[in-house]
Amino acid sequence: MWSTMMNGIVLGFVASPTCPSNGEEIKQGTRRGFLFALAVGLGAVVGDAIILIAVLLGFMPLIEAYPVLHSILWLMGGLVLLYVSWGIFTEIRHVEGVSAMASTTETEKSYFWKAFGIGTAITTFNPFTIVWWIGLLSPMLAGSNNITLFSAAVLAGSLAWFVLLALLLHAGRSFLNKKMRQLIIGTSGCVVFGYSLYFLWQFIVNLI
Repeated sequence: MWSTMMNGIVLGFVASPTCPSNGEEIKQGTRRGFLFALAVGLGAVVGDAIILIAVLLGFMPLIEAYPVLHSILWLMGGLVLLYVSWGIFTEIRHVEGVSAMASTTETEKSYFWKAFGIGTAITTFNPFTIVWWIGLLSPMLAGSNNITLFSAAVLAGSLAWFVLLALLLHAGRSFLNKKMRQLIIGTSGCVVFGYSLYFLWQFIVNLI
């Protein structure tokens, strides 16, 4: 049991840095602080949980039976990430107004839930998330009694990564000048934009 749990935590932790939601978390952490970066991470974990539940309930065979659904997922994922990358790039000009502490106004609270929603959407509509969970759990679906524990451990490992990233952003935030913040945000935007182009290209390939 402990071996299953530790393997799941490690796997979730090491796989999460490749998630496109990292770009949005970096933007929020650099722009607004720890809580907003964490909101993106929490949303990403919720998105993972949504796909996990779909896999366990057997919804994924529909995608295998109807290839058009796979094409639609590529399109939706590409459009979502394109929108997110645009949002990241537009934040660059506002970097100078970063405050030392996160605000608790109603406007900032709305930003928190917006960040959470974006993190959820990025992961939920990411076709790689679906493929990853299917590939990860398919061997275990044959008869493992520890699949629930393993899945929960993977989510815990993923959450640990996003919390660590938020903490690192918070710790280094006060040491970054305007140009460095702009460089970090711009780089994260380029990464997310690259994902969006790849997803849209896969949509075109599937259509052809």
